[in-house]
Amino acid sequence: MDIYSTRAQLAAIELLPREYSALFDFFCRDAGTVEDEKAIWDFRKGSRRMAPTVRPGAGGVLMDRDGYETREIGFCCVAPERIIEDSNLKGRMFGERVLGAMTPQERERKMMAKDLVDMRKAIQRRYEWMVRQVILTGRLSVFNYTNEGRGIEASMIADYGFTNNYVPQTKWDQAGAKIDADMRSIFDLVYDGLGYVDRIFMAPDVADAMIDNSKYIKQFDGRNIDMGKINTQYRGSGIRFIGWNSDGVEMYSMSGTFIDDDGTAKAVIPSGTLIAGSADMLKMYFGPVTQVEETGMNAQHKTYIKKQVPLRYGSIDGNSIKNRLTSCPTVVPENVDGWCVATVL
Repeated sequence: MDIYSTRAQLAAIELLPREYSALFDFFCRDAGTVEDEKAIWDFRKGSRRMAPTVRPGAGGVLMDRDGYETREIGFCCVAPERIIEDSNLKGRMFGERVLGAMTPQERERKMMAKDLVDMRKAIQRRYEWMVRQVILTGRLSVFNYTNEGRGIEASMIADYGFTNNYVPQTKWDQAGAKIDADMRSIFDLVYDGLGYVDRIFMAPDVADAMIDNSKYIKQFDGRNIDMGKINTQYRGSGIRFIGWNSDGVEMYSMSGTFIDDDGTAKAVIPSGTLIAGSADMLKMYFGPVTQVEETGMNAQHKTYIKKQVPLRYGSIDGNSIKNRLTSCPTVVPENVDGWCVATVL
C-alpha cells in the first residue's frame, strides 16, 4: 500500500489521539460528520409555560408546544500546510543523531508524520477557538484566508442571539461581595433558560478573588479543604480544580493564552470572566472535504466524509512537497440560553 496516499494517511490519522483542549472537551459534543454542504439543527430558546385552568366540565384548553426553529449553517474550511523542500532532506533534522543519520527518504517519512501530528494539534486549537467564541459571545465569526494567508476575505458570521450575561452589583474583589448569592443568581438565569450548570470555568484572577473572600469560604464545600487551606489540584493544560461550590458544582480556573488571528496573545478565559454551563451544551459538526489529488488529464474532485483529510502533493518547479490537512467544522448551541457568561471583576 502507498503510505503517501490519502487513504493510507486517513487510516493512520484516525488512530492518533487528538490534542486535549479544555473548553471543547468540557462544553462541546462531537456531533460527527455531515454529508451535505450545510449542517441542519433544531434551535430553541427556553420557556416555562403553565397549564391553563378551566371550569369543571368545560373540557380542555389547547396549549401551544414550545416552539423551535430549524436552522442551517455552512462549514468553514481549516487547511494548514507544511512544505518539505530539498534543503530539509539534505540537512539533519532537529534531534537527529550526528552519526548514523537517516537517509533522505527516511527523513521525509519522519517529517511527514511529525507534520501531520503538528497540524492536527493546530486544527484542534482552532476547534477550541470556535467553541470559546460561541460561549463568550454567542456568535461564530470566521475570517477566510486566501492566497496562502496573504489575503483575507470578509468573515462568515452566525449570530445565535445569546443574552445570558451577568454582572454582579458588587465585584468579587471588593468589600461586601456576595459571591454565593451571585452564583445562585447565575444558576437561576441558566435554569430559567431550560439549562443546567454542572461546572464552572473561571479566569485565574476570579479564582483568586473567590478564595480570598473569607465570607465566601465559610459557604464553600469543604471536601477540598485541609486544615483551613483549600487544596487546589493542577490538572494540566492550564486547568486547576478548585473544588465544589455550595451547590456541589465543580469549579475550575483556567490559565493560558493563544495567538489570535490578529497576531496578539489573548487569554483563553478573559480576565474577570466566569463561564457556568454543562457538558454538551454545544455541538460541533464536520462537513465533507472535497479536494483534487491528481494533476493533468486524470484530475478529478474527490469528496471524503471525514473530520480531517490529508493531502500530499508535489511541485516540480519548486522541487518541493506539501502536506495539507483539511477539516470543515462548525459549532452550534444545543440551547442558546443553556449557559451564562459572568463578568465578576
